[in-house]
Amino acid sequence: MEWVIIIGVVLVVIGYTGRKSGGKKPEASPRTNRNRSSNWSPSTTAGSSSELRFSPSRSTEPARWIPAGEAVTIGPLHINSGLFYLGGVLPGQYHGRCGNCVVDPKSKLAAKGEDRAGASMTYWPSYQAISPIARRTYLDWLAGGREDPDIGIGYVFLFFYGLEHRLFVDKAVSESPMLIAEVNRLLVLYGHNGSFRGYATRFLEAASLAASKDDQRPQLAPDIRSGYEMPMPARTYLGRKLALKAPLDAEDALLWVLSMPDTNLRTPAVRCFDELLTLWPRRFALRHPDGLRVNAPKTRLKFEYRAASGGFTAKLDVTDASGPLPDIAAISAPLTGLRDLLANCTEELAPYSRLLGKNPDAKGTLEAAMLLPSDLNPHFRSGEAAKRFEPMFQGKTVASVAVRHLAEALSIDLTGVDKISASLSNQIGAQLDFLHIGYEPDKRYGASPLRPDGHVVIFKAEGGGQVDAAKPSFQAARAMVDVAALAAGADDKVDAGEVQAITNEIRSVPDLGKVERARLIAYASVLLKDKSQNRFALQKLKALDDSAKRAVAKSATASILADGHASPAEVKFLERLYKTMGLPQDDVYSALHRGAVVIDDPVPVAQEHRSPGIAIPPPPTEAGSAASVQIDQSKLARLKSETTAVSQLLADIFTDDDDLRSPVPPKAAENADVQFPGLEAAHGALLTRLLREQPVERSQFEVWARDLRLLPDGAIEQINDWGFDKFDEPLIDGDDQLSIAPHLHAELTEAEAAQ
Repeated sequence: MEWVIIIGVVLVVIGYTGRKSGGKKPEASPRTNRNRSSNWSPSTTAGSSSELRFSPSRSTEPARWIPAGEAVTIGPLHINSGLFYLGGVLPGQYHGRCGNCVVDPKSKLAAKGEDRAGASMTYWPSYQAISPIARRTYLDWLAGGREDPDIGIGYVFLFFYGLEHRLFVDKAVSESPMLIAEVNRLLVLYGHNGSFRGYATRFLEAASLAASKDDQRPQLAPDIRSGYEMPMPARTYLGRKLALKAPLDAEDALLWVLSMPDTNLRTPAVRCFDELLTLWPRRFALRHPDGLRVNAPKTRLKFEYRAASGGFTAKLDVTDASGPLPDIAAISAPLTGLRDLLANCTEELAPYSRLLGKNPDAKGTLEAAMLLPSDLNPHFRSGEAAKRFEPMFQGKTVASVAVRHLAEALSIDLTGVDKISASLSNQIGAQLDFLHIGYEPDKRYGASPLRPDGHVVIFKAEGGGQVDAAKPSFQAARAMVDVAALAAGADDKVDAGEVQAITNEIRSVPDLGKVERARLIAYASVLLKDKSQNRFALQKLKALDDSAKRAVAKSATASILADGHASPAEVKFLERLYKTMGLPQDDVYSALHRGAVVIDDPVPVAQEHRSPGIAIPPPPTEAGSAASVQIDQSKLARLKSETTAVSQLLADIFTDDDDLRSPVPPKAAENADVQFPGLEAAHGALLTRLLREQPVERSQFEVWARDLRLLPDGAIEQINDWGFDKFDEPLIDGDDQLSIAPHLHAELTEAEAAQ
């Protein structure tokens, strides 16, 4: 019978112990991975022992609060940081029982050793109930200033129990700033533990209510919501606004929507929260210019603080002069519109957020500012980036700068860049548009790609001087500028008369706006300065209609005749232009004669001196003959003389390259290593040889060309024209030494391998 009684007692003890632990004890340490619910823990009143049991105190002295800075000695340990209870029984505690947070100096301490993980501690630890080695570890932590980041979370909770008892049971409101500061410090060290973070956050919310009765708005933050309820400070503040029947302003509305437990901010809103705080009031004012009026609900606000220790529940006063405050958490209707507004603001910040996600250091740069809503950061337009361009303009509205200097002003690194891609070119254009600066050549409007070693013309224009590149009048005018500028520079020199002629041509084109004319003049300046643009411009002429081609030819002729002279290079340019556009080449000579051009380098003729003599009688006339037709013999002689001079001059200039070339010998064509699509066999063979053996001296290249029955200059021109068709740039570069641009090697090699 005695054995039965013993077994029964054992079973009761085991059952009680299992019910006590509730399956909460982790394998290693109950507090190390403490995972309490984010809701308030079950309520118990002060002095209740229905859920918690504490070991009897060995001290009969009342426990007292040790303030910060007071030094005490417990066994061999000296503690001078304070902020805990020391002694036996707390005032108001259950008869003969001690609060779990009180350090009992008469409890046994281990002589050595430590349990830093707190593996020996129960879920709700009590100083009197933990093991001597755990007490020793706890006191060591207190003596060390409570700064060990690796201490078990159970010790942190044991200390935290005393802080909440001091504020909410002892009602030491005057000490609340110090207690709040200590909990914030602990959050920094131990906030990685979700359970402690939840209880500490609720402590801070309740402490702010207990310590202050003002109506200061809680600070907005992306993580302002906590648990499954609106934070109490937000509910109290907004409750006061409702009680006053005052409309909610932009910050009030954002506080409301951010505080809702079901609000989940997307990454752009979290990453760019400062920008959200700037954007939100602007968008809110568009929808609610007079604020958002919300009717107060009948539900009144109540707030109870349930201690993490489970030892007490404190009711906090949330009333004002009118009585209990309305509880805004009971309202839901206006939140739909606020959430939509928040989603729209988040979407506006998404491009900016993606950039910061890739490059956090981009914040504050011009590239980042461009991705913000246009009305968010207007100071960038007059900020550091814009100031970098002022020295370039030197007080003017137009300036010519090197591409690399332009990139440096935009904080774009061109180191190691051989060719500026279309995307990078568009990025440069977009940034300059943002700064109200236009530039040419701008690929977005039909120009050739930028080169790192090239030049651009920048000009001040609202929005960067954007125009409709597809507008027929603009396209025609741009083609006219292409040719006029190229014609003016055909003799490698450009005088003021030629520049003025181009400017007059631009101004005479109908249906062009001020910005379009400014962009075309800037474009002409680039062409006159950078001859590498020439071939690209010529290739675009093939797509023009017949009337546009005639206008282009007229403009080119006018540019050449602007100085009253036509050099052999200029005449050859006109001949090539007419050929490129498919116009009769004889029209070149007619245009020159109509313009009364002075051909450079004519054969000088001595002035005629006549001697008087016997007049030659006129021939007899017959009836019905054309006796009435009068021929101006002097004019005829002058025209004949001019025609003879021009014919002699143009004999060596206007000879078509195709006429001079003999057909490529069949053997040469058959032996060509590769034929590039669109490039005849002989030129393909020459390009292949240059690709494999570059760089080569020009003399060697001329030998190769002659072997293929090609004229060297004509071959270079033909190959480069093909390069413009394929890659928008010439292939062969150099004067004394010829080579192919390095970034084109791979593309040409692939084209060769494909044949």
